[in-house]
Amino acid sequence: MLFRESVVADLAPGYWALNDDQQGLVVAAGQFARERLEPLLGSQPDSARWGETVRLAATLDLATMILPQQTGGMGISRHDLALVVEQFAAGPLERAAELTLSSAALMTLRECDALDLLPDRDIQHYFDGTTSLAPGIPDVDTSGFWVLRQHACSQAMMVRMDGERPQLVLVTLPAARGTQGFAAVALPGALSIERYTTASTAHVQRLVVPEGAIPEGNPVRQWFLDAATYLAALLSGAVRQGVNFALAYSASRQTFHKPLAAHQLVAVRLADMLISAYTIHLFLRSVAAQDTRAQIEMVRSMARHVATEALDIVRELVQLCGGHGYVQGLPPAARFQTVHWFAMLLLELEAGLRVLTAPDTRQQGI
Repeated sequence: MLFRESVVADLAPGYWALNDDQQGLVVAAGQFARERLEPLLGSQPDSARWGETVRLAATLDLATMILPQQTGGMGISRHDLALVVEQFAAGPLERAAELTLSSAALMTLRECDALDLLPDRDIQHYFDGTTSLAPGIPDVDTSGFWVLRQHACSQAMMVRMDGERPQLVLVTLPAARGTQGFAAVALPGALSIERYTTASTAHVQRLVVPEGAIPEGNPVRQWFLDAATYLAALLSGAVRQGVNFALAYSASRQTFHKPLAAHQLVAVRLADMLISAYTIHLFLRSVAAQDTRAQIEMVRSMARHVATEALDIVRELVQLCGGHGYVQGLPPAARFQTVHWFAMLLLELEAGLRVLTAPDTRQQGI
């Protein structure tokens, strides 16, 4: 069951109206997601069809959007990229991530004037299935880190400690994965979430992202902001599409001789979900529109809010459909299986931001 008209996209204040260029990007991404990704909520694609989808996604020119204007790109802002990524989440979250995985790291490298560190200088290859940049997210509670990876030999953007100061690096993780200090969770498709201990990567190759390219900024902070915005955009898109489905499903399903949405308790739950989707979308846009010196406390608040609300809504959607036996084959079932992993990664980023803004780190100039 598809519900084409979004109930969230037009709720922003009038002065936040998108210009023609922004609207064009969002419409193109939304049309692609509806045609190629949304049908995948009911079934997994075969390899040939998915390969065609990846090739079509590459024609949206996310690489050109991200490239700086001086090299012929659009120099898209974090805000506009978030709006595009939201559209991809019309389908399974892991498939949307597979098509956009490198975008956060590329945005950070662009802001740090460090795109020349890339092993493959053709940015288009990071969106056509050839290679990718894996987000590496610190696990501050256990001194390890998480990696959301697509290709076995891809580099990861992550943070390491240089003495007492964190440093942003591109890391070439080992292709041969041993059992010691490593654990992986396979997601549908090509993605996996891997956890490493610090000791297990002591001898991997690293390229340091320069610190002087961001005036009054910090590459580590930039990476956390870009990665948090990216994950929040994926979850925001999933929530928005979930609410659209809930409204259509509740209007079409009959119980006790009237639509499900006509029952007062269901109507209240639908209203709560709609408010949550609206709040998440506006919160994301507000944070993403700030520059690199965005207040980290606001980013942390957004991360906590988006992760928590997304988890609550996917559970509500399963209950709306009548529970486990009734939800199989419907969009909420597909999202229920993977949303919690992306929410976990977003909360890990929030914990990293908390450490980054601790009083002792501020005194060290981080």
